[in-house]
Amino acid sequence: MSLKEMKKYELSFQKNIRDLGGLVGLNGRKIKYGRLYRGGALHHVNEEDVEIINSLHLTDVIDFRADDEFVHRPDYPFEGVTFHNFPVMRKKMNQEAQKHDDGNLLWFIEGNKSGFDHLRLTYVEMVDDPAGQEAYRRFFELLCQDHKVFYFHCSQGKDRAGLAAYLTETILGVDEKTKREDYLLSNEAMVSRADILISSVENKLFFTPEYRQSLIDVFSARIEYLDEALKVIDEKYGGIDNYIENILHVDVKRMRGLYLD
Repeated sequence: MSLKEMKKYELSFQKNIRDLGGLVGLNGRKIKYGRLYRGGALHHVNEEDVEIINSLHLTDVIDFRADDEFVHRPDYPFEGVTFHNFPVMRKKMNQEAQKHDDGNLLWFIEGNKSGFDHLRLTYVEMVDDPAGQEAYRRFFELLCQDHKVFYFHCSQGKDRAGLAAYLTETILGVDEKTKREDYLLSNEAMVSRADILISSVENKLFFTPEYRQSLIDVFSARIEYLDEALKVIDEKYGGIDNYIENILHVDVKRMRGLYLD
């Protein structure tokens, strides 16, 4: 299936939502529709948004955001849905960042850090830090429950959720090209987010071309970020199959039985 045929959903505030269903996995078997949704946070919703989410018949929402993000901007309490917080990173933002919807993507700016370098290091942390490993381990343990419909997300749906989607698609046998294309698909939704933020700060004295590029980099899904994580997985953990089975302890056979047609 072409990624252009993926079922996508747009809410008033959250544009980066899609169903993994239809992607071709192991031995040509497709991922089942309506079982695994990836996306961004659901803390800003209107009545129409609630109707869209209710139409997905979710049973569980998995939130990869840090504790302070989860507390300050909790997801809307959709009826009949169980919410889980599996923080991939436990870093705390400063108080100013906590007030901002994009605070988790902005706080790196302190000290004039590079957005590109910040995201590369973030991806290393997600796969190498015990907090990240525990979060993804709990995620896949939950996904091995039957009769469930899952929505998993971080703040924007591109990094922590993006890595979760990549790992899930790997487990289900999706080819590398398609996994990478799905990862990069988040950029279609992120462009407007970056434009809005840039327009809100471009008249500030601190705004420079370097600052602009850092914002673009931190609001983008880039293959370099993903490859940084995969490099650590290869060099330190003996490859992604070993990482999935012996670090995350995924029941691969059960996952394939549950989610492949």
